[in-house]
Amino acid sequence: MVRLIFMVVALLMLIGAVIGGLYFWGIDPLAKLGITAPMMNKEPAAPPPPPPPSYVDFGLLIVPVIQDREVKKQAEMIVRLEVDPKNKEIVAKNLPRLQNAYLAEMITYLGNTVKEGQPLDIPAIRRRLTISAEKTLGGVYVKDVAIENPNLK
Repeated sequence: MVRLIFMVVALLMLIGAVIGGLYFWGIDPLAKLGITAPMMNKEPAAPPPPPPPSYVDFGLLIVPVIQDREVKKQAEMIVRLEVDPKNKEIVAKNLPRLQNAYLAEMITYLGNTVKEGQPLDIPAIRRRLTISAEKTLGGVYVKDVAIENPNLK
């Protein structure tokens, strides 16, 4: 009787070792026999967080406000361009073109819209600069324009 118990235990250990070895080598012997483990209550994984925004520092944008054929005021603002990380180098290489386009756009826009005693319309300036970047670069390379410290002197 004792021999029979030892033989059964040895056989079970041998079967366990074979199954464990097959799992180790990447073979699922239970799946090949049609035996699968029941699915646990797995909730779908949360989507990965979006990558942090990548910025290209444009620098200080100084725009003369020309009204009635003379410089009435001066607008100053620090501009940062939000871009995809893969487009960062393209935008950085084209900064001189963007500076020219932004200056031309803002001279025209601010000359027509700036009124005495009113602050700058930052959302409108952001939209115009974003559209100007799309026209200048020939595609959507700039996601958004961040304007810091707008000042009208």
